Amino acid sequence: MKVSKRWSRIVAPALVIIAGTGQALAAQLLPVEDDAEQEAEVLVKGMNVRFHARAVRGLAAGARQGQGPIAHGKDVHGERGAPGGLQINDAALDHIQTFAGTRPFEFSIQSETSVASFGKNIVVGYNSSADSPIVQLPAGLFFEHVHFSAYSTSNDGGQSWTSGFIPPPEGSLETDGDPSLAVDRRGNFYYASLGSDAAGTFSLIVGKSTDGGRTFAPAVVVAADDGSDKEWLAIGPDPVQRKQDNLYVTWTSFQATGSELRFSRSTDGGATWSPQQALFVPTDTGAMSAFIQFSNPIVDRSSGRLYIPFLHFSNSDADLIRVLVSDDAGATFHFLRFDIAGAPDPFGFPNVTPGLITDCGNPGGGIRIVLRQGPDLGGGRLALPRYRQATRLITQPSAAAANGRLFIALNSSTSATIGDPAAGSQIRLLYTLNGGTKWSVRTIAPATSRDPQHVHPSVSVDDDGEHVQVGYYTQQADERLRTDLLLAEVGGKGLEIEDVHALSRGAFDLIPSNIPLPSAATPFRTTNYDRLVQPCYNIGEYMSVVLAGKGKPSAQSAWGDNRQLWTSPPGSPLFGTALETHAQPDVFFTTSNDH
Repeated sequence: MKVSKRWSRIVAPALVIIAGTGQALAAQLLPVEDDAEQEAEVLVKGMNVRFHARAVRGLAAGARQGQGPIAHGKDVHGERGAPGGLQINDAALDHIQTFAGTRPFEFSIQSETSVASFGKNIVVGYNSSADSPIVQLPAGLFFEHVHFSAYSTSNDGGQSWTSGFIPPPEGSLETDGDPSLAVDRRGNFYYASLGSDAAGTFSLIVGKSTDGGRTFAPAVVVAADDGSDKEWLAIGPDPVQRKQDNLYVTWTSFQATGSELRFSRSTDGGATWSPQQALFVPTDTGAMSAFIQFSNPIVDRSSGRLYIPFLHFSNSDADLIRVLVSDDAGATFHFLRFDIAGAPDPFGFPNVTPGLITDCGNPGGGIRIVLRQGPDLGGGRLALPRYRQATRLITQPSAAAANGRLFIALNSSTSATIGDPAAGSQIRLLYTLNGGTKWSVRTIAPATSRDPQHVHPSVSVDDDGEHVQVGYYTQQADERLRTDLLLAEVGGKGLEIEDVHALSRGAFDLIPSNIPLPSAATPFRTTNYDRLVQPCYNIGEYMSVVLAGKGKPSAQSAWGDNRQLWTSPPGSPLFGTALETHAQPDVFFTTSNDH
């Protein structure tokens, strides 16, 4: 059965203005149960489309404008250097809020990491539901603010960590995640994410830290775009003004009939940004669709060349990886050629996204491609399976460039048919050692009977383009997940794999992210155990690896990890079931010399 990959767009709940005594209180009404037949969820994350809670506009007295770092101690699993890494998000921030007439709000999901490093200063960005406090007013339940863009900072090389949340732009109380971090040559850290401007328009925002990641100034709006999703940030030297670092942000802008690849640039350290421009506006050709997603810009510091890999959805099983290139700091672009036999055109590399096509609930989750654990619950739309434990999959082409070499890591199905239930998944490395004139591709993590699935790779390379490291998730035959790190070297004999070892300690379960809550009004309704996050969201859509240090650098890796346990309270749909105590997503970090 052929299922369209054009997932439907979900409209965020409407902004509600409430009259107060002597002043207007404008807030985002949090939909709750009106009766036994009806309950809506507040959705933050999405795939190909944006799902977000619109910011509160005030709540007059005492609405907090971003939270500074919160110190916390070492994780319960031991000192830095212990196998399996260190938990770096502050577990004390996770909490439960309960109100009469509706089930509890369990704020305890952290995942989807991005790492930047400068000397002993390390910053890890991630999505977090832990700072979205709710208050009860006569008219209902309201957010004080929604701070979904979180970070943890170490100023001693990863031995100790503090946690905080990126302050939104002035006048806004909303950040919406999708972290992308980078650092310039002066040690300033930049944090790009989704958010809103002071007028409430969904926007691309960038926060800056000039003190080693200890604090971030209120974010600057790069571009207001109500159709925006999946922004990504890159920093590198200007091709002409070699002492100047340029910042580049790309994102997807969803329109009525398709999506566009958009771009903005800053040449003054993120203070101002160029007007947004559309770099690629696809049209439906029959073979290729009018939709793109998941851009991942990267700068080759040796030349200042800007690469922008992204995914162009096809109307068949294999989508295309495309790469735009600029040698003049984004003034002009051209596509790299792949010349793959059988591809719709010479400027794309075909790839089939892995995973099983499943029903992740309506409203909210939609039809998704996922990794799953446990039995099929049945009863899905279009006769599709449903799994209580699931995490969605995408193909974001993770990229790294150095010394004229470009590396792109992909998760790929072992089948030519998307959604093939018998398929495994593998990590492939697509690379060129001469700027795109000649390409090679190698399967670096194959599917096996012991480890059938490998997804969400992150690639990094040293400044010489010789040492390559790739982190990724592996699903074992027992359906549990772990994270692995592959080390390779590029020499006269090409790419040689030197080592593969586990990052996480053992393996972990998927969380209950797709819990059925059917009713007469919405028979296919499901929910994540954390009500702020949409169904089938767990480990996020990417992890992060960066190489740090001179000579043969070490890898600094951060990932969403479910090894810790969470007990859902009375009133939760899991209370009294076998999954009442279940896996919980946290963020873990390690360096390659921690093993």
